[in-house]
Amino acid sequence: MIVLVNAISIKEGGSLVVLRELLRRLIALDDDIEWHVAVNEAVKSVPELIPSRVTAHYFSIPIYMPLYINCWYNLILPRLLRNTNSEILFSMTNYLPDVPLHCPTLLLEQHAGHFSKEFDARMKKTLSLFGGLGWWAKQRWVIRSLKKSTKITVQTKALADAIVAKTGINGRKIRVISHGPGVAILTDELRTYPVGRIWNLGYITKIGVQKNFEVLVDALVVMAAAGEAVQLHLTLNPKRSDCRKVLELFELAGVGSFIVNHGELDERGVRKLYSHLDLFLFPSLCESFGFPLLEAMAQGIPLLASDIDSNIEILGSPKYSFAAHDAEELVSKVRLLMNEIGFLTASAYLLARANHFSWDNASLRIKELLVETVEEVKEREK
Repeated sequence: MIVLVNAISIKEGGSLVVLRELLRRLIALDDDIEWHVAVNEAVKSVPELIPSRVTAHYFSIPIYMPLYINCWYNLILPRLLRNTNSEILFSMTNYLPDVPLHCPTLLLEQHAGHFSKEFDARMKKTLSLFGGLGWWAKQRWVIRSLKKSTKITVQTKALADAIVAKTGINGRKIRVISHGPGVAILTDELRTYPVGRIWNLGYITKIGVQKNFEVLVDALVVMAAAGEAVQLHLTLNPKRSDCRKVLELFELAGVGSFIVNHGELDERGVRKLYSHLDLFLFPSLCESFGFPLLEAMAQGIPLLASDIDSNIEILGSPKYSFAAHDAEELVSKVRLLMNEIGFLTASAYLLARANHFSWDNASLRIKELLVETVEEVKEREK
């Protein structure tokens, strides 16, 4: 079987981790599968992204220019599928070509924002008229792609349900395959309860309209007024205006001295920061699959996440969640985790829960789904 992986718009973040971790494992599962991947020139410098047994096809495509990206999907990608004799297209970019293809498709949908009313409302507030039209066009394209795809895979049942609710797609063509713990290395050691020092709280994430830093500002104000010795560690790029605005929120609220911003970190830096955290906070309002949440769990870090469906699905229980906009509840639950029994109980539970997620299992299930999709189409064509 010949598989072409479309990763043309993947350049950073969780999607890049997904591409790398899946490719590494997929090629080891079946020597009879020939792998091709279409990627942007910009990722050539990413170490060990494309394994040696995968044929990489690099394209210099300005992915934020609609005319170019439309040309790539509807002219270049179909031609590449034919030239490689691919038997299936595995698109990891949320989109498929609008033109007819000669082979079946498996679409990995990784953007829950297209199916979230809150994300949509927040997004529209930040966009110009032209930007709003672009966002509307992307949403329409995503929905067309989902309806056109032969099969769909998502990382949470929450996203699968949201897709069905918005598009009316038959849920039977959607397969939920959870992924592994991002860049974290799963540990088997519980966290050590901190004694006699400042507590290090962390929110490791890139900027986004859904990230909900506002509730952390309000929570820090409450904790500062109570004289609690805490620091909140962030990973925001100070060169970006939207990141600076978030940092200014803490300053204006009088809790800027409680913030330690590390800027954007590479994977080694992220792992090192996780190792220094005592508690992790994940207040995001919309996630397809919260990699930082699972990464913290894999390190055994006691944590609290907003009570959106995808977070609770990953947590396996609402016990370690809080009402997403309720700073008072967040502070109350943080204080429970700052108790030694609560801290150690949370560390044990979350570490055990993290063991339910595996890149090896995800890769095996995706490989089986690719084979199943091709065989089903061939059977129908007989």
